[in-house]
Amino acid sequence: MVGLKILLSWASLTFLLSSGVLFMRRRSGDRSRLFLAWVWLFAGLAFLSRLLAPAFGQPIVNQVLPVTNMGGGLWAIVFLYLYPLEAIGSGWLTRRNMLLFLMPSLVLGVILWFMKPYARELTSFADIWTYIGEFNVWFRLAALILGVSFYAVFLYYIPYNWMKSTVYHSWIVLYSVKIQLISVCFVLFMLTGLAWVSSIHLLVCMAVAVTVTYRELFIRFEVHCTEDPQQESDKSDVLPDLVADVEPTDPLIERLRRLMDDDQIWRNPDIDLPYLAQELNTNRSYLSKAIQDDGYKNFADMINRKRIAEFLKLADAGSVVSVQDTFFYVGFRSRETALRCFKKYVGVSPTDYLRSRMASHTLQTE
Repeated sequence: MVGLKILLSWASLTFLLSSGVLFMRRRSGDRSRLFLAWVWLFAGLAFLSRLLAPAFGQPIVNQVLPVTNMGGGLWAIVFLYLYPLEAIGSGWLTRRNMLLFLMPSLVLGVILWFMKPYARELTSFADIWTYIGEFNVWFRLAALILGVSFYAVFLYYIPYNWMKSTVYHSWIVLYSVKIQLISVCFVLFMLTGLAWVSSIHLLVCMAVAVTVTYRELFIRFEVHCTEDPQQESDKSDVLPDLVADVEPTDPLIERLRRLMDDDQIWRNPDIDLPYLAQELNTNRSYLSKAIQDDGYKNFADMINRKRIAEFLKLADAGSVVSVQDTFFYVGFRSRETALRCFKKYVGVSPTDYLRSRMASHTLQTE
């Protein structure tokens, strides 16, 4: 029990600190980070209230389907989806959509609140089956399972447009898995009331809070372009080693180049080798060999070179107002990846490159 109280203390502190940092680092017009800060605040206060529950005669463990814990836990899980919903489609969460999204949990919460004085106290999983015929028991069980499962698949039905979304499709899947892992741990604790299950749940929650906060602060782009930068520029401004300039001899290479140059498919942040092979009506092995024959190390090398080359074209044309927005425009959704690729292919940081271009332009005009 002492160990569980320590974990509850650490969980409360982790979520409250993460909330405070995110709130202080919020940006004007970016609601996703603000949503995440409020979600972490709610979770931190929920864990803190659970830590203080014994002072008011409420046990921390050894209760199954407790109404208070169920209500708070279900609301916390529902709130976890607000952040990715805004990141997937900025502006989708209008007042109307948010109300529709929260309505099922609101209804369940109201029913559970009125049920609290009449809810039978359960202390083991066996008690559930013993009293499963009572409304207050089977309804709590149904509310727990349906409340978690309904929102578990909700993210996959949100309209996703890679040209507007600030995240990769794989990021959506990864975040969904994290929420579902928290949900599974929560369900198991609600059904067993065991201290060790609660400990695992707390550890998982803290790991998710830390990793998601880190990605939000240092990796994910939190804004995107509202207007396209200048698209046309003199190709001579591009560094010569970033794009292939040999005449292709393989028809597959010719089709690949047309797809890259005409359709600019490399702007799609979710593009991968299987998708590109399907677009070219070939298989991955032939496509990988064609990419290497065209002068690139592999698929990732080709896509990242295309994106950096486009960034340089825009920079040389004086169209880069924001480094972050331009990286977003050329197909990157991760600051870490964009900066790493830029330094790898150009040798300096984007800021240093832009400064050198400005200095060179100033000298030429004097």
